Amino acid sequence: MLKDKKITIIGAGKMGETLASRFLSTGTLSRDQLFITAKHESRVAYFDEKFGIKGSTDNAAAVKNADIILLCVKPQIAPKVIELIRESINQDQLVISIMAGYTLEQLQKALVLPLPVIRAMPNTPSEIGAGMTVLASGNQTNGDHIAFAKALFDTVGETTVLDEKYFDAVTGLSASGPAFIYMVIEALAEGGVKCGLPRDVSTTLVTQACLGAARMVAETGQHPAILKDHVTTPAGCTIDGLLKLEEGGLRVTMIKAVDEAARRAKELGGE
Repeated sequence: MLKDKKITIIGAGKMGETLASRFLSTGTLSRDQLFITAKHESRVAYFDEKFGIKGSTDNAAAVKNADIILLCVKPQIAPKVIELIRESINQDQLVISIMAGYTLEQLQKALVLPLPVIRAMPNTPSEIGAGMTVLASGNQTNGDHIAFAKALFDTVGETTVLDEKYFDAVTGLSASGPAFIYMVIEALAEGGVKCGLPRDVSTTLVTQACLGAARMVAETGQHPAILKDHVTTPAGCTIDGLLKLEEGGLRVTMIKAVDEAARRAKELGGE
């Protein structure tokens, strides 16, 4: 599907690098199909040396021959970047934005031309192919455009399509969520250290516990509360631990963390 497509990544930062790396390592794209832009020449040289991908600091020139343009810049500088490239874009191109908080309406208005646009929200586990990406499409897109986007982001993990109205919540949960989980892993590992385990052993144990628990939810299809009850035997040790989590307000705190991250995501598009 993508073998004849040229893809330009505008703003090859951390996520841009992750995407480019996975596109190549999975065989989805060849080096000749990819082009990147960066703010500094040193970053362009880095991509050439590490991946053999050519690039430029000239965003406008970089989009002219692309079939698909991936906008991977910060939402705060989106208006400036789009203003630079919109004169070089045509209606046969597909624009995919991974900018948090920047809506399809804002993107289409900034681009002026009524061309197909898609929002994508990947997360950082994409780096190892264990990511989650949510897509939302604009009113000029068709099934082929969605298929192109899905083929790209399937290289970094799972992909699903949702209405854009969910995107702030998606950002707060799916994009920010790994950071919340890392903090939980860190805290549980510290608990193991407090109980006498070597730090490396404690980290290994809690990491596998999280991997196993996540797979149980994914593969059994059972509600997490039911799976939790399977671990919690009457008058056992788990129920005492769960009581401490409830006393500490873990459940409410995690809900508030997602809600706050989603609120901030909504703000970003207006800055």
